[in-house]
Amino acid sequence: MIKSAITLRSQDGAAELFVRRFVPIRNDNGRTLVIVHGAGEYGGRYGHFVRHVTDAGWAVIAGDLRGHGRSGGVPTHLDHFDQYLADLDLIWTHFRLRPERTAVFAHSMGGLVSVRYSQSRTDRMAALVLSAPLLGLKVRVQLFKQAVGKLCSVVRPTTRFGTVVKASQITRNDEVLAARELDPHMHKTVTAGWFFRVKHAITAAHDEADRFDLPLLLLQGDADEIVNSESAVQWLQKIRSQQVTHRFLPDNRHELINEPGWEQTAAEILHWLEDRFAPALPHRRAG
Repeated sequence: MIKSAITLRSQDGAAELFVRRFVPIRNDNGRTLVIVHGAGEYGGRYGHFVRHVTDAGWAVIAGDLRGHGRSGGVPTHLDHFDQYLADLDLIWTHFRLRPERTAVFAHSMGGLVSVRYSQSRTDRMAALVLSAPLLGLKVRVQLFKQAVGKLCSVVRPTTRFGTVVKASQITRNDEVLAARELDPHMHKTVTAGWFFRVKHAITAAHDEADRFDLPLLLLQGDADEIVNSESAVQWLQKIRSQQVTHRFLPDNRHELINEPGWEQTAAEILHWLEDRFAPALPHRRAG
């Protein structure tokens, strides 16, 4: 595959967005998979998954959301949730993505971003793959901490709080956890503003569930202690889409694509996508 990277200036001018692009060397079939990462991480953590996808003839775009990875902006902070959606708009416009040839793979908080994106921009993608989407929290945040955070979100929204997620809840893969611990681009805190904007977005995703009408593959780990799988089931019961595949992966924790045996999960994702995207004749891609 051929790898390139660019920076794009956000529409509000508050951040430079770092975006990676991967194109197959051969068998380019005119399809693009956009990866939307989770909270505190970034698109560069998906290199092993990208190789599988490009080997199957897909181009991949993996950007870092503002405040994450190598993108600019206040780390893990939001003034409003729609900033993430506007950043995705920028990627779609710059790469001239054709909705009928574009799918999205989104993990955790990136799943919430992608759900809200598809609910508000109904014509941007042809299919969505959700990996442990953040449609409800399972990990507990102390009520006192929430109360203090709520106050801070009003008077000083950039006040930072440490994550309550334990490393053991992320994955069973010790090698991944060791690399994560040493990674300077990982964030282990969020701001009060970010936390409550995300909570509001979760509520909105459920309230507007009937606006979702895309082919959907939703994968969850049956040992996930971070996101609430029941919340995702409740959301599924309210969406309009009739093309839904929902699977629980035995013994998997939160980061499905980093779990032991992730290759099988990647193969399942690709098989599902292939069933929905017929190959197109090779064509020259826009820049």
